[in-house]
Amino acid sequence: MLSLTRALCPLLLGASLMLPSTAVSATDDGTVQFMHKGMQIAGKPAPEGKRYDIELASPAEGADTVRKAADILIENSTYNAKAIEKLKAAGNVVIVYDPAFPKRELTKITIAAFLPDFYQAEGRAKDFLTVVGRFGGKWSPRELAPVLAHELTGHGMQHLRGRLEHVREVDLECEAYLYQEKAYQDLGFDKGTRDMVQFRKVLEGHWCADFKSWQRKNKRAALKSWDQLNPDIPTILDDYLVYIDALRSSGVAVSAVAKAKQQQARQTRQRLARLSESTDPEDQFQLGLIYARGIGTDMNPGTARGWFEKAAEAGHGKAQYELSRIYWQGDGVPADKALSAQWAKSAANNGVAEAAYLYGAMLINGDGVARNPREGRKWLEKAADAGLSKARDALKKLGGN
Repeated sequence: MLSLTRALCPLLLGASLMLPSTAVSATDDGTVQFMHKGMQIAGKPAPEGKRYDIELASPAEGADTVRKAADILIENSTYNAKAIEKLKAAGNVVIVYDPAFPKRELTKITIAAFLPDFYQAEGRAKDFLTVVGRFGGKWSPRELAPVLAHELTGHGMQHLRGRLEHVREVDLECEAYLYQEKAYQDLGFDKGTRDMVQFRKVLEGHWCADFKSWQRKNKRAALKSWDQLNPDIPTILDDYLVYIDALRSSGVAVSAVAKAKQQQARQTRQRLARLSESTDPEDQFQLGLIYARGIGTDMNPGTARGWFEKAAEAGHGKAQYELSRIYWQGDGVPADKALSAQWAKSAANNGVAEAAYLYGAMLINGDGVARNPREGRKWLEKAADAGLSKARDALKKLGGN
């Protein structure tokens, strides 16, 4: 997610703030900061007195996750590593874990964002700032590494080349997604998983659709670079730069913005119509996500909840968890912990690890359900067995048998 707005935290970043070595330091407000392989890394504390939608990583934990993710990317993806070296040669590469980012987000998840205008050092040097939010701070370093390729490397190279202001968003995201795809390849992600298949569909079918149409008209032979499980990203990016120059010289980049928006709106309407006619709980769940997160349309919590309910009543575990979250937080409805507990239990019984964690916590604390620490521990153990790190952390805090 590229953002041209200023960051939401008050931390001023620049060469003078960070330490000249790999030593770790903490500021008066609890910020952890250090230099690592020529990059400035920091972990911010959460603002006092504010509550968030997930359990937060500490400044040290968040900064360490960022460091490990950057290491994984640099050590395993030569293509991205070379790009990061170019960024470091041109300015300050800065990665900040900030649990207050995004400021308020209950209906979608933002893992990280590139914020080039947050702080610009004096002189000609550029700053390449990526902010990893509270959700990204809880991801594993290996999962976070490709996101850094998207935000830091992809959007960073655009900032280096001065393209952020005159290139359409769809084209900016196409390039950033290509850097992310290269990271997935180099890190050996399983391309057969549902998430990877969906990522590829979004990459080619949405963000890079116009670029591929241009290739089809101007460099048809180059389309072969896409026809494999792991597309030839360096070759594709070479063509992409030619495509961007062609758009600039022809003026298409400016005039096409409105056209692209109209086309996207039309495609969204068609998809919504198709999904709304389906009786498949998965389609109903996807509709709920679309309206909950405002994907291609305006956010509508009430409509989202209605589709989640249809899917949940048909036994869709993730939809049941979404409802438990909605009623727990009072997201567009009066908070109802008892109803939240009912949906959390249903989702947990359907194998949703996050729901098992939530229901276990409810039982331990007596929130929305009769207090039963022994039963709550069992659900936390199921969540931990499914790989949920916060469930393991909760069990450690509980201790005992």
